Amino acid sequence: MNRDQSPFSDVTVSHSSNAASAHQSRTLKTMVISTVRQHHINISQMTTRLVVVGLFADFSVALIKFAAAYLSSSSSMMSEGVHSLIDVSTGLILLYGIANSRRPPTLEHQLGYGRELYFWNFAVAILIFSLGAGVAFVDGIHQMLHPVQLSNVAINFAILAISAVVEVASLTYTIRSIDRKRGHQSFHRYLYVRRDPTSLTVVFGGEASILGLAITAIGTALSITQNNPIYDGAASIAISVILAIAAVKLAAESKSLLIGVPADPAVAAAIMADVASSPAVLAVNGATTVHLAPEQLLVALSVWFREDMRSGEIEEAITAIEDRFHRERPEIIMLFVTPQTPKRYRQQQTYAMPTVTKPQLETGVH
Repeated sequence: MNRDQSPFSDVTVSHSSNAASAHQSRTLKTMVISTVRQHHINISQMTTRLVVVGLFADFSVALIKFAAAYLSSSSSMMSEGVHSLIDVSTGLILLYGIANSRRPPTLEHQLGYGRELYFWNFAVAILIFSLGAGVAFVDGIHQMLHPVQLSNVAINFAILAISAVVEVASLTYTIRSIDRKRGHQSFHRYLYVRRDPTSLTVVFGGEASILGLAITAIGTALSITQNNPIYDGAASIAISVILAIAAVKLAAESKSLLIGVPADPAVAAAIMADVASSPAVLAVNGATTVHLAPEQLLVALSVWFREDMRSGEIEEAITAIEDRFHRERPEIIMLFVTPQTPKRYRQQQTYAMPTVTKPQLETGVH
C-alpha cells in the first residue's frame, strides 16, 4: 500500500545499530512497529437515535406530569415530573457527549475524544442521583410530614396512562433497535460487550420511568382508598430509591470505562487468532486492549514472527495485518505490534493471555 493512501498516518520502526542482522532474535529486542489511524470512528448512529427518541418522549411526559402535579397536589406526581425533567437534561448531556466524542485526534489528545462519552455518562449518573433522587426524596418526606389531600385524581390517572404509553413506546423502540444489532448475544451481554454506557443509560432510564409510573399509580390509589396522603409521600420516596439505585449502577459502569476496560475476551481472542493465521507469524504471545469508546479500540500485540525474517520483512507483514484490520475491524483505531519471542514476553508480563500458535488454530484449542 502506498504510504500516502494508508489509513494509518505513521508506521514507525526503531531499532539498534545491529538490526540489519539477518537473525530476527537480535532485532526483536528493540523493534516496535506501531500503526495509528488518524481519522475517527463514528459513534453508532443507533445510539444517537435512541437518545433523541428518549429525549422527545421525556420532554412530552415532563410537561403533562407537571400539569397533573399542579392540579392534584400530588408529591409523587411532582417527583415523576422532576424525574422526567432530569431525563430531558441527561438526554441533552448525552447528545453533547456523543458530539464531542466524534472529534478527531489532536496533538493534545492523540487518542481522540472517545472517552468524553464515558465522562458525560458519569456526569449524568451524578445528576440523576443528586437531583432526581434527591428532589423525589425531599418531596416524599415533606408530604409525609405535612400531608396534603390529593385532588383531581382522575386527571392524575389519565396523565399516568398517557405517560405510560409514551414511555413504553420509547423503551420498546430502544429494545427493538438493540435487538436488530445484537445477533445471537443476550440483550445485556450485547450492551456489556459494546462497552456502551449511553445505550445502557437510555434502557435504565426507560425502565426506571415505567417502574416510577407504576409506583405513582399505586401510591395515588392507596392515598384515595385509605384517605391518607402519606401513601403518596411513600411512593415519592420509593421513586427516589429507584433513581438512586439506577444512578449508582450507571456511575459504577462509567467509572470503570473511564479508568479503562479491555475488549471482551472473545473479541481479544478473535483478534489474536486473526494475526496468528498470518504465514509470517509463529505465534501471538498476547494482546492488551483498551476501549477508547464503544466502537474504538486500542490494541497492542506481542507477536513471534518467523526467525528467518529481516526487519523489512517484518514491517511488510505488519502492514498486511494493518490492512486486513482496516477492512475487517474498523473499530481498531490504534494498533501497536511488538515483535517478541514468547520467552521475552513472559519475562515482561505480570499477567498474560494464553499464546495463540498455529497448532492451536488448526485444532481449535486456545
